[in-house]
Order: sequence, then structure tokens, then C-alpha cells
Amino acid sequence: CCTGTGGRVRVNARELEELAMARQLSVDAFTRIYTRPEKAGASDQPQTQWTLKQAPDDKQCVFLEGSKCSVYQGLAMESDTLDEFLATESVTLFLVARPTQCRTFPWWPQHLASDYDWQLAAANCEGIHVSDDSRDEADDVPTFSMDDVLPETILHDIHRSGENFTYDELSEMLRDLREVEPDFVAQYKAELFANASRQIVYHDDQVTVLDSFFAGASPVRSFVFNDRLHLTQSELALQSSNSSAELEPTFDRSTLALDVHRALCMPLAWLPQRDQSMPPLRVAVLGAGACTLPLFLLEHLQPRDLGQVDAVEPSAEVNSIAQRFFGVQTALQCDKRIVVHEQTGETFLAEQAETPAFDLVVVDVEAGESHEGVLAPPLAMLEAGFLLTAKRLLVPHGILALNVITESEQALESVETRLGSAFPSSGLRLSLPSNTVFFLVNAEEDAAPLDVDECVRRLEASAFQRQHAETPALVESCRLTKWSVESPSRVERD
Repeated sequence: CCTGTGGRVRVNARELEELAMARQLSVDAFTRIYTRPEKAGASDQPQTQWTLKQAPDDKQCVFLEGSKCSVYQGLAMESDTLDEFLATESVTLFLVARPTQCRTFPWWPQHLASDYDWQLAAANCEGIHVSDDSRDEADDVPTFSMDDVLPETILHDIHRSGENFTYDELSEMLRDLREVEPDFVAQYKAELFANASRQIVYHDDQVTVLDSFFAGASPVRSFVFNDRLHLTQSELALQSSNSSAELEPTFDRSTLALDVHRALCMPLAWLPQRDQSMPPLRVAVLGAGACTLPLFLLEHLQPRDLGQVDAVEPSAEVNSIAQRFFGVQTALQCDKRIVVHEQTGETFLAEQAETPAFDLVVVDVEAGESHEGVLAPPLAMLEAGFLLTAKRLLVPHGILALNVITESEQALESVETRLGSAFPSSGLRLSLPSNTVFFLVNAEEDAAPLDVDECVRRLEASAFQRQHAETPALVESCRLTKWSVESPSRVERD
């Protein structure tokens, strides 16, 4: 809310009035200086929604000064006496001008669904204290029960629905409602957890596997590392779940839950056309995790089309989780096309024969922590030696697909420079909200560049891409561009 890139604090018309008066500005002036417009609502009836601006570096709210909110601190005293100062209307408004979204944080519904969600919120906000039973807690750390904070949750829910009231106005309305309906909060609580819940399937010091159930969405099973709760390692839709962690649920592999996995399927539409005399495809997935992507490919591509998927994952614990909780053990018994390699991607490629063997190599590996602003892949996988080895193992016009996560545009440009050292011919890139996926072709340096429109047409012509990977819809919402290291500018699809 206060900190973090891309923060969005929504303010309605009544809140704009209070904030403007607190800043001793007209509403028009405050709106122009401190807010930015966004379109909300249905596409055929869009409405303008105002959000507070971020600081110039986009890392915190424009009103955050140090660790304090400047519209919650008070004004400098200009009156002769304290009583006279406190009697002024501007002071009263200033002290309560903070928007409802800020005043109800962190008691938002999405943070209260489970302990995992609370831990995730705490990881993103230094103001949330998560208790540690292994040590004594500080006496000055406040604690609250669920019943204590539910009224705040209700106010947030009403505010985000679009109602044009301030926090104090909503609070008064809720007090009046509870006098008429004493059980209202209890009923809201029951409905909240009926519509949003998570079940911890497995948890240890390193990882958590959980099933999530949210109204209006398919249930999913997720796998996260406890030190990186904001990054979902694997996610898979469920058709049904079991109360016992040791019983395998029924998985829904009809599509993919994560956009990045959908994007990594795109190169299959861009490989050279095949005839019956050619061997089936061989695909390597480095950073297979719970094998969500490899098993999805095996589910939808016949043996005559896909001959082998090498799932490369160095972590013994991850491979154990994949087999126990994500259907990999069953897959290994039923489909001989999947081969799991418990080794690093670098070692796997280094051990391959000299002759080209792979039509597609996918690199979907997290670094674990930031190095030079790069979170994925590890810098070792961006070195010329690794990239040239991957290129050598690709068949002519085979594709290397990399999932890249960076903390800045400068870091992304550095990644592009490294990629260009091994793949000087042009490729494509897809810009997702938090990731950038690069598609690099093993082609001669003077080969004709990929045509973005033709690549999109081939996605649309593929039944697999349309019906299962759903990539045509993905390129409608995200930018697919032509990329080459010699030309920093991106040529977007018309």
C-alpha cells in the first residue's frame, strides 16, 4: 500500500474532497497534482477511477515521508493557542484525511484467508509483525483477534465496491447496521471464509504446499518456498481435493494456471513444419519444479509429435514434493516420455552429446536472490558459455525460451546484452506484468528475422495453442515484440 513498485491507492470523490482540504487546495488542483486516472469497469462502460501518485522512483506513495504518512501526522501550528489550532476545520480534516484503503490496511480480506496470506502480507510490509514462538515477544507489539479486525475488513470491502463514502462515514453506517442486525459481522465472517480459504497440504522449514479455494475461480494447488512467498514455484488446477495429504487429488491439466508457463508453450507453434519422416520433438525444461509444464505438454501432445520431455530439477526436496503432491510419481509410471534429471541445468547440458538433440530448451530457473538486479535466471545461465552450449544442442531453427525476472529496466537491458552475445540474430520477447520471456532462435546471423504478425497467426492456427495453452489470448493482453541486441527498440505487433 505505502511502499512497493506499482502501488495503487484508490480514492473516491468524497476522499478527494477531504484530502484537498487537508492540503488547502481545490479539488481540481489536488486531483491534478497528486492523483492519476485509471479506467475501471466494463469495457463498454468504462469509468475513471483516481489513485494517488507514486513517488518519482515508483517505490512508495507520494505522501510517505520516511516511515510516516504525511497526511496522518498533523499540520504545523500557526494559531496563537493550542485550543484555537485544534478548533480549525483544516486540522480536523487533516487528521482523518487518510483514504479508507490505507486506514483499513492490513485487515483486507485477501490477507486474512489463511496464515500463508498473512505471512505473505508481512513479507511485503514492514509494519506487520509476525510472531515467532521461539522468542519472547516485545510488550509494545499490539495483537488483535479476528473479531477485533473484521469491522475494518468490512469497511474495506464496501469501499472497494465503489461506494462514495469516507472511512468515518462508513464506520458510522456500520455501527448503525450492527445495532439493527447484531449478527451482521458474524454472518460476514462465515461468508468470507466460505468464499476464500486455503488448506495447508504440506509444510516444513523450506516449502509449503497449499490448496486454494476462492469463489468464482477454479481450486488450485500451489508450491512456494517459505523464504520467497511472493513467488509461486508451481501451480496446478484441481478437479477435486482430498482431506488426506497422502492421497493424490484429481488434477485438471486442461490448461495452465500461470501465464509464464503458457508463454513458454509458444515456441511449439514457431518450430519448422514437420513431416512423418522426421522424429518427434524433444523438449528440455530446466527448472521443472513440480513438473507442471512438462506434464501439461505430455497431456496434450501425442507421442508422434512429442517424443521426450527432459524435466531438469536439481533439488531433491522439490522432486520429492513433485512426486508426492503433484502427480509426478503417477506420470513416471504411466508415460515413459518424461525423464526427470536431478541435476542443475548447466550440468545437464554439459553432459549431452555434441550433436544437436533438442527442438526446444526452456529455462525457468529462479536465482533465489537478486544478483545485479536479476532474480531469474541465475547469472551463470546468462554467461556466454552456457548460452552457446544451449545453442549447440538445439536443432537448426530450434528455440531457447528463457523466463527472465529483473528489478529494473537497466538490469533487463544487461540481460539482453548477454543474450545477444550468443544469439546475435533476432528473436521475440513477451512482456508479462512481472516477467519477460525471451525466444531465441538457433539461426544464422543473416537469417530473416521472425515476423511478429506471422508468429501470432501461427499461434491462432494451432488447436493446442488456442484450446489449451491459450496463448492467442495471452498476446492480446501482453506485448509480443521483435527483439535483437543490435536494435534496442521494440517492434510491436500492429
